[in-house]
Order: sequence, then structure tokens, then C-alpha cells
Amino acid sequence: MLTQSIADKIHTKVAGLVDQPLSVTDANGTILATSDPRVDESVDIESIDWAIGLSHDNETVGYVLLTRQMPNHQEIAPLIQSISELILHQSLLIERLPHQEERLDKFIYDLVTGSLTDFATISAEAKLFDIDFELPRLALVVTVDDPVLTGEIRDMSDRELRISRYKFGLNRGLNSYYTTTTNNVVAYLGRNNFCILKELSEEDVGSSLEKFKRSTGTLYGILKSEVKQPITIGVGNYHPGIEGLVQSYDEAVSAIELGSQNWDDNRVYHIDDFGVVAPLLSGVDESNSYFSRELLEKLSSHEHVTETLDSFFKNNMALTQTAGELGIHRNTLVYRLERITETLGLDPRVFEDAVQIKLAMLFARFVEQS
Repeated sequence: MLTQSIADKIHTKVAGLVDQPLSVTDANGTILATSDPRVDESVDIESIDWAIGLSHDNETVGYVLLTRQMPNHQEIAPLIQSISELILHQSLLIERLPHQEERLDKFIYDLVTGSLTDFATISAEAKLFDIDFELPRLALVVTVDDPVLTGEIRDMSDRELRISRYKFGLNRGLNSYYTTTTNNVVAYLGRNNFCILKELSEEDVGSSLEKFKRSTGTLYGILKSEVKQPITIGVGNYHPGIEGLVQSYDEAVSAIELGSQNWDDNRVYHIDDFGVVAPLLSGVDESNSYFSRELLEKLSSHEHVTETLDSFFKNNMALTQTAGELGIHRNTLVYRLERITETLGLDPRVFEDAVQIKLAMLFARFVEQS
């Protein structure tokens, strides 16, 4: 427990307080650090008059050995002990930190992926990491476009440093913007994926949730600035309890996958962005397919609708490119889109509405093929 490197730190610090040679040993008297040329590799602690014991977790783990009594020994000895034990405690904490972070990452991964189902075990482990699951939370998934994390560039030493830096940056970005709800959890889930369990206000969850949803665009810019890499974010809704947190994570994963597959990366996607198709994410059945069918039936009487929308979405909602591909005048395309907007109450030129229309089309085709 009291290693060579920790003993060196203690020796360096204490040597500045006393004007005499001194040594630092482990609990068995083995010399780990010394400025006294007279000592051997080990000493008999009981034969040393001025040995100051060092404890950790109520166990003696080493000693600071003075060569002679100091004039103010009664005052300085407790100070030497306190400083040495503080250095010991801090050093052990730092040495254990990477392992603690890895355990936290695994705990959160097992939790959100449904591997942990025993609530008593979850509660006990949460206490070890000082996580309060009584607080309302929702889940975010953040993917960082870093080739070191995805394995395209293999540098294991740099990889661990980057993971630690990204986690720190994500947490700092959250706390800098949401200053009243800072009890957040940031975990690394593997490859280039991170999970954030975002605290909401316990006093007014509904209001806190709405404010958070309105601020996701700003949050995206803050987190991207902290990470200094291209990122994509998926956001789930709030659902009470541990099971609700797992559901929120599933929604965040679905949001980021659907958004990336059907639009592009480097955006923030909230599960609510997918509107009428959000309930479909729970599975395909008659009640779910109704949402997409109802939306598309409104368009069935309009000529060229599917062709127009397919081309419009394929060209990233660019009017000039779409009109050119369809071989029509730009004004004709605008007229078609306006008719679609009147019919659906959703405007394909608005990103959030376009997401709903496109996914409804994709889902309806999937149901027909099934």
C-alpha cells in the first residue's frame, strides 16, 4: 500500500519541515526512501526512538523515522503524521481513480443495457459511486467522431487519455450551462459512445424537461466546443424510476440511429423530433402502423407526392437541386411542397417536420414489405 513513489513524496515534503536526515519505511520496517546514509535496507522499528506511525483505514502502513528528537517534537510530530497521511491518502486515491472510472463505466453500461435487473444490487452499487437514482434523470447518448476511439488509429495510451478528457469535457459543459442541476453522470460505453444521465429539477420535472428540450441546440454547441471533435447526440425523454431510465436510454439510442441513418451526423436528435413515428420504435403492430398509414393516406390523392418528397429528402431539402432532378421549375416545386404542407399540417421544408414525414414513409414501406 505504501509504495516507493508515495514514500518519495512523503520524504520530499517532510524533509522541508525538519532539519535532519529522515527515512520512510513500510509497516515491516523496509526502507523505501531515506536521506540518512547510516540506515540499512531495513530497520527494527521498535529500536527507533523517533518513529512516527502512518495509518490508512485504521491500519499502520508505514513510518517516518527521525534521527533525533526535535526541540518542538510534541508539536511537530503530529503535523508530520497528518501531512504524511494526507499525501498517502491522496496518492492512493489518484492511483485507484482509473479503476474506479472503469467500474463506473461498466456499472452504467450494464444498467442502461438492461443487464442489471436486481434493484437492490443497483441501489448498493449506486451508493459506491455516490449516484442518487431518486433524482429525476433522462439519458443522452453522445458519439464522438474520433478515429482513435473507433480503432481506425491504434494508440492505446492516447486512447485512454482521450476517453478521460472527453468525459471531463462533457461533464464540465453540462455543469457550466445547467448550473442548478449538476448531479449528472457521464460514462464511457465503448468505441466512441458516451452516456450522460442528466439530472432534472426535482421540484418541477415537467418544467425542467421542457426547458431542457428547448436548450438542446445550445447544449450541442457547448459540448462540441468542450470535446473539440465532431459529435452526434441522441436524447431520450424522462420516464420515472430505474426502468424509466433504461427506456430513456433506448430512446436516445433510437434517436441517434434514426437521425444518423436518415439525415446525417453532427446534430442533436431528440426522440420527440420523430413525432408520429416515435411510438413505432417500440415495435411493429397494427396499432403502431396506423400512425404512418394515416399520415400517408392524406397524401394519396396528390399526384407526384412520393416522387417529389423522395427527391427533396435525397437532395438534403435543397430546392434548386431537387427541381433540377425532377425536371421542373423551382416555383413548381415550391407549389407542390406548399400543397403537401396544407394537407399534412407538416412542412417538409422544416427539419423537425421533414423528419416525421420521411420516417413515416420509410416505416409504411417497411410494413408493406413485411
